[in-house]
Amino acid sequence: MSLAERRWLRLFTLCTLYVAQGIPWGFTAITIPAYLAHRGLDAGSVGSALAMTTLPYAFKWAWGPIIDTFTLPRFGRRRPWIIFAQLMMALTIISMILIPDLTLDLKILAWMILLHTVFNSLQDVAVDALAVDLLDESERGRANGFMYASKYGGGMIGGGGMSWLIARSSFSAALIVQTVILVAIMLVPLLVRESDRPPEPRPKFMVVVRGLVEVFSVRSALVMALLMLTVNFALGVLTANGFVLFTQQLHWSTEKYTSLTGALGLAAGVGGSVVGGLLADLLGRRRLAAIASIAMAAGWLVFSRMSSSWDSDAFVYPMALYEALCQSILTVTLFALCMDVSWPKIGASQFTAYMAFANFSSTVGYRFASTLNEHLDFASCYAAAAVFQVIVTGWLLAIDPRQTSRELPRAGGAALPERGVIAVLLLAATLAALTVYVVAPLLS
Repeated sequence: MSLAERRWLRLFTLCTLYVAQGIPWGFTAITIPAYLAHRGLDAGSVGSALAMTTLPYAFKWAWGPIIDTFTLPRFGRRRPWIIFAQLMMALTIISMILIPDLTLDLKILAWMILLHTVFNSLQDVAVDALAVDLLDESERGRANGFMYASKYGGGMIGGGGMSWLIARSSFSAALIVQTVILVAIMLVPLLVRESDRPPEPRPKFMVVVRGLVEVFSVRSALVMALLMLTVNFALGVLTANGFVLFTQQLHWSTEKYTSLTGALGLAAGVGGSVVGGLLADLLGRRRLAAIASIAMAAGWLVFSRMSSSWDSDAFVYPMALYEALCQSILTVTLFALCMDVSWPKIGASQFTAYMAFANFSSTVGYRFASTLNEHLDFASCYAAAAVFQVIVTGWLLAIDPRQTSRELPRAGGAALPERGVIAVLLLAATLAALTVYVVAPLLS
């Protein structure tokens, strides 16, 4: 069966593969940190584990040229990569069963999560490449909506579902069930063909590099990069601190916390994604992104001022769902804004770079949580995060969504723009320095 010839088959395949991404993501980013926090680990340890769930995504742009260059045409351009990544995802999950005590072998656990996320990010890029190859322009919007919702659905299984299973059985049972699901999903790309159409030519590596230098010489494209490098930092800090706050200070069970963040929260995220997609066209990308970002910051500020109500589920649940709603609206709107700013000549590479920067901002936030927690109590952390988020929102004022399309068609001369070269070097240096900061606990 050819995916190119059957619309609903390719949509089913893509959504199923996104579920496969979401299950281990929900497990490693929600269930495991809650499990560790519930057993007494501090924000620094939880943040280090969380950082490993996003760090490889900061460099997933590097997979693109590899996937495009090395193929097995007999088996399809993308399927071999998807099947390989899916198999390795399953193996790295089941290998965690070899760790006797997660709280005592945290460094080994962090490395295993990191290794798993490398293959998760590879699968993500390969599936996106398959979608680009097969989806017609008329179905991309609907397909992306279903795919994004499918990852949330997988996250609900890996987060709330696996936590429920751990509470009623064991951690090992959750690992085994996940592995079985991932192997079962791997059968989907094994049983279908991609397409009988000849592959389209891809841009060479140096063409992409030159294009990135040119595009980052444009103010709006560069500011967009800075926004994505900082926009999720505060949320990352609060996510890492939240596991400790709720499971240790407020004495929530792991199952209760993950049912809120990994089930209800992700369900609110699905709704926010749909609402954000509809409102972005009506209100404008920048305006809606600013509204969602400031609204999220306002929620954090209210939460910080109402610490006396933290023991009340009637207060905490609506605030958590409100945060998830604002976050998903902000995320979807920024995705659209990144597309607006991207240069069609290298649009895929530029957009992937923006997504990598957004993931990296979360990673650094997870890592920084313990540092902030040493100097501020939980209420003050929420207030500081709110202030930082409002400041970050100011980047939007310097972004003109049409500037790239106006200026770059005239680009392409023999000499590279000096401003673009400097911008790319500074971004690369920043990523390198932050990477060292994030992985330092694993190297000590």
